[in-house]
Formats: sequence, C-alpha cells, structure tokens
Amino acid sequence: MLVVQQAEAEGPGLLAAPLPAMGLTLSTVRAWRGERVPAAAQDFAAIVLMGGPMGVYETARHPHLADAILLAGDALRRGVPVLGVCLGSQILAAAAGARVFPGPVKEIGWHPVRLSAEGRADPLLGLLPADPVVFHWHGDTFDLPAGATLLASSGRYAHQAFRIGTRAYGLQFHVEVTPEMVDRFIAAGASEAADFGGEEGAARMRAEARLFAPAIGAAVPAMLRALLRPLAAS
Repeated sequence: MLVVQQAEAEGPGLLAAPLPAMGLTLSTVRAWRGERVPAAAQDFAAIVLMGGPMGVYETARHPHLADAILLAGDALRRGVPVLGVCLGSQILAAAAGARVFPGPVKEIGWHPVRLSAEGRADPLLGLLPADPVVFHWHGDTFDLPAGATLLASSGRYAHQAFRIGTRAYGLQFHVEVTPEMVDRFIAAGASEAADFGGEEGAARMRAEARLFAPAIGAAVPAMLRALLRPLAAS
C-alpha cells in the first residue's frame, strides 16, 4: 500500500497497523521531504493520500500536489483502491474534476458528522459509530465530484465524505489519528491557535482524543479491509 505523506505530523497512523495481517507492506512517499510522488498507480494494492496544511490550488508552491492529483486520477482510471484523508480527499476530488476552494470557516477539533443513508449503508463508512465524533483540521472544501455518492456531512461543511464507484473514498476528517498524533497536530498547527481556542482549545482536543479516538480507531482495520475487498473479489 502506497501512502503519500504530505506533512511530518500527518502520517498513516492507525492505517498502517492492520497491513501485516493482510499480507501487505507499507511504502511511504514523504512528499514534505521532497520525495517524488509516482504518477502511476498500477504497482500498488491501494493508494492512501494523507493530509497536510497546503491547499490543492497551491501547486506553484507545492509541486508535488500536481503529481498527487495525477496519481489519484490514474488510480480512478485503473480501479486501484484509493483513500484520501483531509487534503487527500481534496486531491481525490480535484482528480475527479471537482473544484477545491477555501471554506468559510476552519473546522478544527472533535466534531460530529452525520452519515447519509448511503453512508450508513456503505461497506466502509457504515463501520463507524452512528453519527460519529471525528477529528477535523481543515479550512478548505470541495464540490462533490460528478457521479460521486455523498456519505457524510457536518454542521459546517456539507461535503465531509464521498465515494466514487466502489473503490475510491474521500474523507475530509481523520480516522487514522491516535491521541499522540493529535498532540503532534496541535504542535504543528500552533499558528492556528486562535482558530481552535488556544491553550484551552488544545487541552480540550487532547482530552477529547482520549474519549473519541478509541471508538473511531476500532473501526479502522475493518474499514481498510472493506477498501481492499473489491480488489480481492475482482
């Protein structure tokens, strides 16, 4: 499984743990270090595009984003399972021809999302608790790609999760984080302290990570198996 990591604090986290039991190894491209993102997806069992502080529209400042969009587009064409998380969901949306743009407000911290009827019935999103409280850290959003199925929304953003076909998922929120990863998010995002309430908001995020992360994390291995199940059946 190829993971495109776009920020030091935003690694695969819980998504890496189930791989050995599934007979898979992890290949990580650290794009934030300048490692090259491959343009083709055919050599991988799955592609996972992680988050990062940049915007999809900032390809001039972050050239790897253009390569990541090409990779996601190639995965869509080939039917290679692909999961986009936060920035990764925006990359997947862009690869599918949708507009990505700054949202009206930043959404940071642990907030609930509402699963649509399709989301509750989805083989991947349906594994989450009902109306789960999940970790957010984004200010951008996207139009729903043509032909995509909307799976989840929140009070601030209508497009929180979508599926294209049966093998491509975009999640605006994070399912991979551990409490320790939340600590790293907070440290890396210190410049956004005003957006999450400063020290008080940081303390609340840390406490809520220990409350909500275990329930989300418990679903991750089954979610990963669901992502790869169509591949095994083909």
